[in-house]
Amino acid sequence: MTAMTRPLAGLVVNLSVSESGDSAARGFPSWQVNRVTLQFVAALFGQGASAAFGHDWREDGVMEAVHGFALQVQPPIPLSPESAEVEAEPLLRNILPWPDVPRLSELEQEQLRSTLKVESAGLPEELRQFDTDARAAGPSSPLYGYLRARGLTFLRHRLNDVSHVRLCVGGRRSGSQGRYPGVIEEALLAVQQNKPLYLASILGGASEQIVEAVEGKNMPGDFCESTPIERLYQQPPVNETDVVTSADRTIDRIAVWREFAAAGRQRIAATNGLTNEENDELLHTLVIERAIELLLTGLSRIRPA
Repeated sequence: MTAMTRPLAGLVVNLSVSESGDSAARGFPSWQVNRVTLQFVAALFGQGASAAFGHDWREDGVMEAVHGFALQVQPPIPLSPESAEVEAEPLLRNILPWPDVPRLSELEQEQLRSTLKVESAGLPEELRQFDTDARAAGPSSPLYGYLRARGLTFLRHRLNDVSHVRLCVGGRRSGSQGRYPGVIEEALLAVQQNKPLYLASILGGASEQIVEAVEGKNMPGDFCESTPIERLYQQPPVNETDVVTSADRTIDRIAVWREFAAAGRQRIAATNGLTNEENDELLHTLVIERAIELLLTGLSRIRPA
């Protein structure tokens, strides 16, 4: 198999596909959401693209299934020099937020390195000095909670850096350990950096709220609802002065909604290779296979750039 037959080889897609508070009511219980994840992964791997995830292997087994599929489609060795260059990265990449550690041993990671790369995102440089104290204080302490939230944002920046595009489907609207629900913050970073973004509301949840914002609808009351984390940001347990991370240290749900609304359908379409009409269909389709088809269509158009 060569780069010629793998048109998306070298492209890294950050996948944010997860269940939401209303996905089960839409006909997608947890096991079905995992199946949706595998469908997206299979389509991407089949075209040679790599997938990046922002979490470790969960108890639901979806990551084991994803890795098993990656093993099946791993290109044969030896590769031509041209193919080797674009296939250099493993098909599957896990980046973990502070303070999570890989469940796989170093030996297991070494054995799987041709298809899987696991790394820890860590903390912003200014906060690394508090790592030991936060771990000692434990998850119930303000220091730990604040570093966890800041670490999640740092992870999402890292995912933005290593990925060429982002796909957001589902996601919970509440219960996040970060400053915003994960899917919302990931989509926000993509918009802020003009990263190609693909949105689908088929699983409801946070991605559906982003769709509503992009379409210019009014902000619902439960968008990025206030949490105890917000109070930590108002009165942080440590002092930060780095101007580079100043924007990451604020929580403003109204500003986030306005940023999605300002991006609108036009800016989303300008970066992701789909027309306005195709994006509208992706935003609202009830058919997973059609969502995958539209994703691959957009990727095929932006890949040459």
